[in-house]
Amino acid sequence: MKTDPILKLALSLHSNPGVYALLIGSGASRAAGIPTGWEIVLDLIRKVAVAEGESPEPDPETWYRNKYGQPPNYSDLLEQLTSTPAERQALLRSYFEPTEEEREQGLKIPTAAHRAIAELVKNGYIRMILTTNFDRLIERALQNVGVEADVISTDDDLRGAMPYVHSKCYVVKLHGDYLDTRIKNTPEELANYSDTLNAFLDRIFDEFGLIICGWSGAWDTALREAILRCPNRRFTTFWLAKGELTEEARRIIHHRRAEVITIESADQFFTELKDRLESLSELERPHPISTAVAVATVKRYIAEPRHRIRLHDLIHEETERVYQELASERFNTHAPQLTKEFFQQRMHEYEAVVEQLMAMLVALSYHDTGSNAYLLTKCIERVSQPPRQNGTIALVELQRYPVLLLLYAAGIAALSLNRYSNLAAVLLKPSFYDDLQRETISVIETLGSQLRFFKRCKECIPFPNAERRWTPASDYLHSLLHQSLSDYLPNDTEYARMFDQFEYILALTYTDIVREDWSPVGRFGWRYKEFFVLPEDANRRSSPLADFVRVGLEQGADWGLLKAGFFSGSIERFKEVVEKHKEFVQRVVINWI
Repeated sequence: MKTDPILKLALSLHSNPGVYALLIGSGASRAAGIPTGWEIVLDLIRKVAVAEGESPEPDPETWYRNKYGQPPNYSDLLEQLTSTPAERQALLRSYFEPTEEEREQGLKIPTAAHRAIAELVKNGYIRMILTTNFDRLIERALQNVGVEADVISTDDDLRGAMPYVHSKCYVVKLHGDYLDTRIKNTPEELANYSDTLNAFLDRIFDEFGLIICGWSGAWDTALREAILRCPNRRFTTFWLAKGELTEEARRIIHHRRAEVITIESADQFFTELKDRLESLSELERPHPISTAVAVATVKRYIAEPRHRIRLHDLIHEETERVYQELASERFNTHAPQLTKEFFQQRMHEYEAVVEQLMAMLVALSYHDTGSNAYLLTKCIERVSQPPRQNGTIALVELQRYPVLLLLYAAGIAALSLNRYSNLAAVLLKPSFYDDLQRETISVIETLGSQLRFFKRCKECIPFPNAERRWTPASDYLHSLLHQSLSDYLPNDTEYARMFDQFEYILALTYTDIVREDWSPVGRFGWRYKEFFVLPEDANRRSSPLADFVRVGLEQGADWGLLKAGFFSGSIERFKEVVEKHKEFVQRVVINWI
């Protein structure tokens, strides 16, 4: 059977995330229209020649050596052409930074390869990038996906940087950055590295596997020798080849026993590699069968009290798995250039992580008669504690989205069978200690903050015409959770009724224990707006909200919701909260009529 080399590399990365270093040469930037360092030197020589009133053709390097008696030097050329740092930067930017016209043509901006590499870094597959390029395309691509790399371009940077074992990503610019006149360009400059850089490369080539792309091995003598003097091959080296290999490349391939992968382009290869890794990750997403087994196990343990400890361990272990995943670097909260697409992708990633735990809590909340309700509270409290307190504000806020999903799904399941003790375990009891505020906060309070956040960012919610909807977050949750609850509420009308009634109870509870002048308004606000705006004695049709209030008033102190602790167990407090909430919602929905 013929081996698929891209799949082999994908499997290696998937099985050993973070142990491969990526070495990128000028070929990766040429596709973006960035000239090589030597091409820039030759162009600068031409500019010097023009200033001297001479022609350097057909060999600018030879002209320069004959004219000045020394090899061309990047720093010397810049001094000859510019007088101030500002002039120097303006000259260099023309080679590396796009004009508006170039940007429209897709030139001098991160390519598909750069973007795919950034995704590999974001997902933890690559943490070390070595590049011979002076441009900043890889740094920009990383920033676009929320990764702030430790960028090393000088020995001083290397000595002062965080140890690479503690870094999300190292970008080592072996020949410098284009705005630093100390960059290495000429054959003489590329012949030797400093002791500091050599010692660093010795560790990297010893400890990491290598993926080499866009580098010929021909001109960079010091880099080539650094690879060749490494005696160990702990992990495979993959050489991505486009066209004929140089003799220097063949020597390195033989020494490292590298696997050669013939590619059409860096864009095509890295995009396909990213897709393969995403497919492998999808295989690790809780399979419907494994989720079904977990749910069946929950049901079996609930049915037999002797399995109480096993049920505890089962829920606890899945909760910890979810929390550790949420706390991993996959969900870091730094994204200098947050986009709508990135925000929506993060939402979907959260949904995938909690999918199995949500199914287990739904089963527990629906079937348990209350003896194991404490597990719902413990789980929600654990997931409610955001792992990170700083970063991009929108991503910090979005950390509460997973608990919102768990709370909604488990709460609706409990309500569908009037499991009020389970509903209280979900809505009333969960709390956690907030380190920043130095106080214990109820989870329902943070839930309200999350829903207010979604209201401010409604154009980012992945739902059709979200920006034009009155309650896009509620509409999206209604659609999203329908499948998760279909085994318990198969009838669409009944599901919608339970969803609206749950959100109404959520809003009343928020009004009761958090604040009386604001509460989250879900779909119920526009679906049953007459309940809020028509006079009390008006003849209006029945609704889940009206039915809920009527049943509560009829049962009074015997009502299971009050016995579970809602509204302090007082029917009078319930009536008071209903009226206060109605006054608030009237002001909101009056504009929706």
